[in-house]
Amino acid sequence: MCRRTCVVLLAALMLIALVPVGADAKAPYTGRTWEYVNATVLLSPNWAFMVMPGHRFEFYRGADPKSSAKETFLWELFAGPIYIQKFDSFTFKLPLWYYYMGFPIDGNDKKPKVPGEERFWSHNIEVVPIFEFNLDALKITSRTIFHNKVYAQNSAYTTANQKKGHSLLIRQMLMLEYALTPMFSALLGDEIFVGVKEDGGTKDLAGGKFRGEPFYERKGFSENRLHAGFNIKFSPEISLSPQYVYDTTYLPESGYLLTSRNHYIMLTLNYVLKLY
Repeated sequence: MCRRTCVVLLAALMLIALVPVGADAKAPYTGRTWEYVNATVLLSPNWAFMVMPGHRFEFYRGADPKSSAKETFLWELFAGPIYIQKFDSFTFKLPLWYYYMGFPIDGNDKKPKVPGEERFWSHNIEVVPIFEFNLDALKITSRTIFHNKVYAQNSAYTTANQKKGHSLLIRQMLMLEYALTPMFSALLGDEIFVGVKEDGGTKDLAGGKFRGEPFYERKGFSENRLHAGFNIKFSPEISLSPQYVYDTTYLPESGYLLTSRNHYIMLTLNYVLKLY
């Protein structure tokens, strides 16, 4: 029953990505790469610490003949502890991470308006409850990210009160992983983004047109990511996860108008060090 319910939920989430409401045929579409290196140290049966740098690169941008690829457009860093509690066929994890996001200025604007501000950035706190269900060869994972932005440096926020604030975005992912062999499994998942709290000091800035990274979040459903790929275990310590990610973004205040379609080639290299 649990397996059937999760498959139905995942299919419904995938429809959001593949059949968007208010789709705009002129919405930009991109080709991008996305890389992570995930290093996790298992300190005890109940505690771990993770550091994960990331990088995103845009090599193609279509639908607008005047546009060009952005090249590197995001640097990321996650770091923080993870609480782990295991049961017979169920595992609960609770990471608490600091999340840095760095945004290089667009290639058409090489010279920053303010010296020393060649990059926009933000500081974020991530609370991430994860529920993993193991049903023989099938693992079902529910991951919820409470994305709390507490500081944002960009061209729109010019005062300390605007830069310091708080917005909350909830990201809900359902992932299915099916083991084809002990060392190789297939992945299929979907993730939705819903803003639930806006920053009071910046939400009305410029008529509310600034939303999403590198700005504070706005309320409403704004993004969907469909994941499909594999997980390859080379050893108990090292694994590689290549995935295709189809990412779509929307404007809630405009009837959920589709604003971009992004195609990612995503690679995650995982290393786990057990100290006990």
